[in-house]
Amino acid sequence: HARRALGAVAEVAVDQGHDLLAAYEDGSVRYLNSSGAAAVIDTPIPEVQVPATAMLQLGQELATAIGPWEGPLPTLPAGHSRVLVLTPSGPHFGQGEDAALRGEPVAAAFLEAATKTLLAVVEATRQ
Repeated sequence: HARRALGAVAEVAVDQGHDLLAAYEDGSVRYLNSSGAAAVIDTPIPEVQVPATAMLQLGQELATAIGPWEGPLPTLPAGHSRVLVLTPSGPHFGQGEDAALRGEPVAAAFLEAATKTLLAVVEATRQ
């Protein structure tokens, strides 16, 4: 129970700040763009749920493999990315240069699911 994935977060550092996408166990999704734009989905949308559920499932794999972090999260420099899983025992995360992180199979699959979720969120908010 302590490592149950309640939320999964993908964060990418860009020149102007960070882009952050979070998918939660209750089906809600949040996207915060470095420009200040945001998208909030509180009611599950099937087209968003499929990739968001994949994010959570891969987040569960990460939480099982990575121990919880204590203390504040480290800074995320430009060109780096972070995969973060919210659990009852605290955050479980990995971060590093984007290309290196994408070289790790589970992190790469997680970031791919996050990208698909983001595209679905953008499409859903246009309609």
